[in-house]
Amino acid sequence: MDGTTVSETWWYPLKYGDTLSNHDWIPLYINRLLTSRFVAYAVAEGRREDIGTALLLWSGSFRENPAGTLPNDDIELAQIAKFGADVDGWRAARAGAMHGWQPVEIDGAEPGSGRRLGHPLISEIALDMHKRKRGRDHAREAGRMAQVRTRVRKKLSELPIPKHLRDSAQVVDQVAGYLVNAGLFVTAENVRIALSETIGLTGDVTPLGRKGGVS
Repeated sequence: MDGTTVSETWWYPLKYGDTLSNHDWIPLYINRLLTSRFVAYAVAEGRREDIGTALLLWSGSFRENPAGTLPNDDIELAQIAKFGADVDGWRAARAGAMHGWQPVEIDGAEPGSGRRLGHPLISEIALDMHKRKRGRDHAREAGRMAQVRTRVRKKLSELPIPKHLRDSAQVVDQVAGYLVNAGLFVTAENVRIALSETIGLTGDVTPLGRKGGVS
């Protein structure tokens, strides 16, 4: 993996909080790795062990915050690179294993969190994987909301309200959104609460006070 220099310090493409900690898989660009200057020099100079250490660091970086970065701290890096308490051993290996890593600016980083390091290619992979993650998250949320809307429609059909309200997609969306945001189950009583709060349809409504999700 080629560690082409971007600049002395550059803005990382992911912000603080953009993580991939639950992911067990990342792509490995075999041709780019095998033809990189890093591998070529490591082999030519008898530093093959740097390749293995670098792979551990690359893998560990995807578990960091944001994904694809590393702390600029030898004690923490020694742990990520599996040197454990052998910080001196890590420091001896650092220059070779950290080929391509550079200081980065992190949007939204907590004050005092310390300078972090990024790698041009690792950041590219991390950004792509995070985009895929967001796509899957959005798809799951869309599916969940579709399920909530279906249940809301059913409850609306059971209530003594005008037909044009029962059949209104806008009313369904408003009620579903209210219930999800409030953490209320889709029950007849909670749907009546939502109708009162969203479109002003009043009535004898008794709150259940059941929070924590939508069943």
